[in-house]
Amino acid sequence: MDAQLSLLWPEATLAAGVIAVLTVDLLLPAGRKSAAALIGVAACMIAAVMAIDPKTGSVASMLSIDGLVVLARPAILLTTLLVLLAGREEHGRDDDHGAWVAMIVGLGCGALVTAASANLVTLLLGLELMSLAGYALAAWHGGDRKAAEAGMKYVLFGGVATGLSLFGMSHVYGLTGHLDFAGIGEALANGLPVPALAALCLVGVGLAYKLAIVPFHFYAPDVYQGAPAIGVAALAVIPKFAVVAVLIRGLSIIPSDAVPWSTLGGVLAALAVVSLLVAAFTALAQRDAKRIVAFSAIGHAGAVLLAVASQPGVSAIAAAAFYLAAYAVANVGALVCLAVVERERGSCALDSLPGLMRQRPWLTAALCLFLFSLVGVPPLAGFLAKWGLLGEALRVGLGEVNRGYMVWAALALLVSTAISAWAYLLIVRAAVLAPAPDTQPAAQRLGAGTVSVLVFCASATVAIGVWLDGFAVIAKQLTR
Repeated sequence: MDAQLSLLWPEATLAAGVIAVLTVDLLLPAGRKSAAALIGVAACMIAAVMAIDPKTGSVASMLSIDGLVVLARPAILLTTLLVLLAGREEHGRDDDHGAWVAMIVGLGCGALVTAASANLVTLLLGLELMSLAGYALAAWHGGDRKAAEAGMKYVLFGGVATGLSLFGMSHVYGLTGHLDFAGIGEALANGLPVPALAALCLVGVGLAYKLAIVPFHFYAPDVYQGAPAIGVAALAVIPKFAVVAVLIRGLSIIPSDAVPWSTLGGVLAALAVVSLLVAAFTALAQRDAKRIVAFSAIGHAGAVLLAVASQPGVSAIAAAAFYLAAYAVANVGALVCLAVVERERGSCALDSLPGLMRQRPWLTAALCLFLFSLVGVPPLAGFLAKWGLLGEALRVGLGEVNRGYMVWAALALLVSTAISAWAYLLIVRAAVLAPAPDTQPAAQRLGAGTVSVLVFCASATVAIGVWLDGFAVIAKQLTR
């Protein structure tokens, strides 16, 4: 048992970090809250070093440290660290900065638990850890009407999603007699009755809510607009790593004799196509940069789901992991840029962006770089990531598997990319080409944390874009 528990050092480190941050924040006077941020950063760095360990195994049939977790852990911890560094300038002078750090670290801890879940109990625990932290982050500026609305919608949608998932979990246990994924798979090997299938679909509602897959996406635009941009960076990226990992593990337990992959993949592909098209068309009508990024996040979640639908096969999972990495660095970078705009201009509405290129040329250039990567412009990371998705979809649709609907799904990905490009260009046009107003708010000096995060994200966006053997490296890690 001691050997099994040693696999959970990263999760334990973050959990201890949350407790330490809250304790320090409670005991120290208002002018010395910066120690809480240092503890949060230190906890993430220590956990990241521990997560490099490639050891795999299972912990009491509750958590599974497999190849998926070995990949997801560093990504979750690195994103958490980037958000903490960028958020110091945003919230560092606030009296509640320690609580904000605790919420970010708690979100990362919940993501680690979710990613490693091999049991319905730990899955619910991980999802709720992420949800509780997310509720606080969404409504962080409680005195602001939009922030209050964002928090309320996030709580309401989250509560419904959790209730449906818990309802489904109870029925899965009642029908199979198991809570662990392996036991559920064995119980379903003799056949998948309709009630069990319906219960599993209800469990999937909680995962679809975290991914913001259509039709569980309605909260996302308002939450993105009302919450602070730095908090949005955490909410938009960290849960996706965890949910995709546990989704792939959960799908693997469903016996192919009960539900063939041709059927299961068709359902996932349909959800992906709907998410891609709804996000692309709806983004065109938005007049706020954060709302455009929100709908793009829905579309990117659909793209990752398309890679998951291309299973079975390690190459499909590698394509999903590569896409998430490319999406994460570009999305975090874009939202850090928008956080600066929001702090200086009070809003991320498109009519508040004119003159940004003249006032902050380097920040605007970085924002354009991240948006171009999100849309898939070569040679940036987004292009190679989407190329990998298209290759997997066409391999499944035209290859030996011959699932023809994947060809149409690949076409939907291309169409949605072209449409969403116009939505991204609305932001670029407002920041670069629109005439600057006569008077503009004074530019504030960027802190070292913000600059370092932007430099890292920009460098990673370019580096991942030329990492041609990245798919093979990830696939090799998954097969260890």
